[in-house]
Amino acid sequence: MTLVRSNTDKVIQIEKGSKLKEMEMSVVEKRKRLSWREDETVNREVVGRWIDERPLLGDNLTLYKQEGKYFLETWYLDGCHSLDEMTFEQTDDGIKLEDKGGNIFGEYFMLTNNNELKFCNSSSCYYTAKADTAAA
Repeated sequence: MTLVRSNTDKVIQIEKGSKLKEMEMSVVEKRKRLSWREDETVNREVVGRWIDERPLLGDNLTLYKQEGKYFLETWYLDGCHSLDEMTFEQTDDGIKLEDKGGNIFGEYFMLTNNNELKFCNSSSCYYTAKADTAAA
C-alpha cells in the first residue's frame, strides 16, 4: 500500500502501486497509450463509423472486426475513450452486438443489413446513430 499526501494535507491510501502510476501519468502519455499503433490497425476491418447525435452526447463510434471478433471504439465528446469487445449473434434483422462484459440494463446494438447502428433494449430499438460520412 502507498500513502500519498494531497494538496489539502489529507493522506490518501492507494492499494496498488500501478494505480498511483496511472494517476501520475500525463494527459499526453494517456493519449499516446490510447492511440493505435500502426501494426495494430493493419489487421482490423472497419465495419462502420457513426455519431450519436442525441442531446448532450455527440459520441463518435467505430465498429471494427479483428481476428474474428467485433470491437466498438467510442470517443466521447468530453475526450474520454472506451474500447469494448462485443459478443455477436446473427439475426434476421442483422447482427446483434452486446458488451462482452454484459449489460445490466439489457441494452445492445443492432447492426442492420443496411449498415445502420441501432441502440436497443429488451422492448425495442429506440435510436439509430447517424452514419459518419466525413470519416468514411
